Amino acid sequence: VRYIIRGKALFEMDGTDVYVEENQVVYIPEGCMLSCRALDDYLEFISIRFTVSTQLRSNDILQEYYNIQPITDVGEDPDLLNYFQAVYENATTENTGKMFRIRGNLELIIAWLVEHAPKAVHQQSDQPEASFSVEAFRHREMRSSQIKRDPRIQVVVDYLISHPTEPLDSSFLSEMANMSKSSLRRLFKEHTGKSCREFVKELRLVVAARRLLTSAQRVEEIAYEVGYDDPNYFSRLFRETYGVSPQTYRKMQENEQ
Repeated sequence: VRYIIRGKALFEMDGTDVYVEENQVVYIPEGCMLSCRALDDYLEFISIRFTVSTQLRSNDILQEYYNIQPITDVGEDPDLLNYFQAVYENATTENTGKMFRIRGNLELIIAWLVEHAPKAVHQQSDQPEASFSVEAFRHREMRSSQIKRDPRIQVVVDYLISHPTEPLDSSFLSEMANMSKSSLRRLFKEHTGKSCREFVKELRLVVAARRLLTSAQRVEEIAYEVGYDDPNYFSRLFRETYGVSPQTYRKMQENEQ
């Protein structure tokens, strides 16, 4: 991602020309062929390169499921630039906690872009979640007809991303995909590189990390809301993924502000 601080430029992304200017964010998918040409005498931007851990092998998950656009207008909102600057400042220091500060602010950048994405898939439907039927999800396979992967797996992944805190029900997921549980386990692993359980665990921890940074909820409340009845088990999983406890993760961000 790049935040254009000053000036104008022409980006060529996978053969497509994209004009950018001050107070715009450019989202550049991993593997994208990119060239940049300044259109003003002075061009200033902050660039952050990252890899999404919860990733489909053939698709960019942030564009496909969260609808993050190649260009996003920031407007007068100062928060996003602050997050970019915090990532840069921490990347150039010797602070022992800089990895966690960088990760925390990167989470906030992604959260901001997701929240400002038009008609994002992650948004809740007008209907209650309980009224969603298996057939309704199967109809979404049509969206995948151009993608070289089993569309039944996309339906499952799409559902899991939209409902990361729901209990993992292998019977429901296999019915949704119209295949046996064993076939679902095998194909899901082939297409995502992870088991359903691993995939959901990562999603839940991403949601939890974001809530730790953006809310005053107690850790126990966040653990319960993302699907973990045992806060000690949640804290152990969080530490395994982020290297610190949920309390320390939150405190690092508070100390930065």
